[in-house]
Amino acid sequence: MTRLTDQAHARISDILRAGETAIDATAGNGHDTCFLCQTVGPTGHVYAIDIQESALEQTAAQLAEADCFHCELICCDHSLLAEIVPAEHQGATGAIMFNLGYLPGGDHSLITQEATTVKALDAAIDYLRPGGILTILAYPGHPGGEAETGAIVEWMNQLPASEFKTETILARSSAPTAPRLLIVTRQES
Repeated sequence: MTRLTDQAHARISDILRAGETAIDATAGNGHDTCFLCQTVGPTGHVYAIDIQESALEQTAAQLAEADCFHCELICCDHSLLAEIVPAEHQGATGAIMFNLGYLPGGDHSLITQEATTVKALDAAIDYLRPGGILTILAYPGHPGGEAETGAIVEWMNQLPASEFKTETILARSSAPTAPRLLIVTRQES
């Protein structure tokens, strides 16, 4: 079975177009940011957000190695997404990625939080263009992860089916603590 991150990339590759805007709401080590930059190409633009400066430093190194420079790195909580990504991108963004939990190789006590993640998702959904995709990698197996995942599933279940298609892809294990990929696609008009 393919890794959930690879599945998220594959799904986004089918939707995100060159020249578009994309958002990485949790830059982490920069892998998703780099993927988004390569997908939108030099005429597109990516906003990468992370609360940890060290994550953005790692992301900047990834981008430099891949010769991707059409990305804005923003150090803040993802719950401020609507305040930092210009309003002109609302309803016009091709893809938004969230990879929750903690920074791999970083301080595991610094984790994404249920309340701020739901606030970020509320903002993110307004940025999606018709046909645009939002992916969320959730990890219920770490402290705080189960509550965060539950809140995201509840949030997804409240989205109007006439406007959004939702789906859940589980990791190899069906254990309740197994990671999952949650996908929201805005319906075409």
